[in-house]
Amino acid sequence: SSGGGGGMSSLRILRAAKNRFGSSEEVGVYEMGHAGRLLPVSDPSSLFLSTRQDSLDAEGCAISVALEGMRSMTVEVQALVAWSAGSGGYGGRRIVDGISNSRLLLILAVLHKRYGISFARRDVYVNVVGGMHLGKGSKGGGGGSDLAVAIAAVSSLVGIPVRADTAFVGEVGLLGELRPVHSLEKRIGEARRMGFSRIVTPSSVRRKKKSSRSKGGGNGGTIPGPKEVSAGGIKQLMCDNVLDAINCGLVDRLPTKQTRGGPKLRKPKRSKDDVSMYEQDIILDDEDDLIFE
Repeated sequence: SSGGGGGMSSLRILRAAKNRFGSSEEVGVYEMGHAGRLLPVSDPSSLFLSTRQDSLDAEGCAISVALEGMRSMTVEVQALVAWSAGSGGYGGRRIVDGISNSRLLLILAVLHKRYGISFARRDVYVNVVGGMHLGKGSKGGGGGSDLAVAIAAVSSLVGIPVRADTAFVGEVGLLGELRPVHSLEKRIGEARRMGFSRIVTPSSVRRKKKSSRSKGGGNGGTIPGPKEVSAGGIKQLMCDNVLDAINCGLVDRLPTKQTRGGPKLRKPKRSKDDVSMYEQDIILDDEDDLIFE
């Protein structure tokens, strides 16, 4: 067996490398007691969300339903995007705790390339509350929490809170699509048990994009919006791409425009008298001027 924990966290996860009497996918969650003894945690989801303010829509905070072995559990992902205090370089710092740095870089690159959401000259901090390390020892590489990371980062960037009644599951693909994850039904059941009324997931069946070559023209193909399914007291919002999922999870929709490459974040308006404040605004990608301030 092997154990793992998150830095100075008192949480410890015991994973079986070989189990003669059962599945090696089973994991045990323990907490280090005051006397130095490991105490079993029967409900990890409640432990991870014990400090969360359930009734408040929080900016930069999203709930993911992760899978450790055969056990699903809800974890809180927090993100902070701030103006870089460096020497004025184009790049910003990327500080992570609980996810791999390469996974965060991939998610930010997809948001920039596919939807024009740029984090240039911004420091991005991502933390998984409770000491969990998403993807470490989990089946499928841990990509099921990509969507929560993306929504938390975008929420902090644009200043729009994330809905407190919504959980998120989904792996972000390089084309901006949401890819299926393992044990989706088990994750939905865990979100329902923890009291969430909505969960955003990938679509079970990939829907075809409407061609832009049809009569009447049009800029770029479009995909039908999220599909809603209600079952067992929870509403499942099935999305084909990351942008639809973000709009489902935020309190307000992102302002977008249709381009040949698909929907992109709309360039914010600025007045002539507000140039100085606009310099501190969000840096977006645009077809005419790739980076503008």
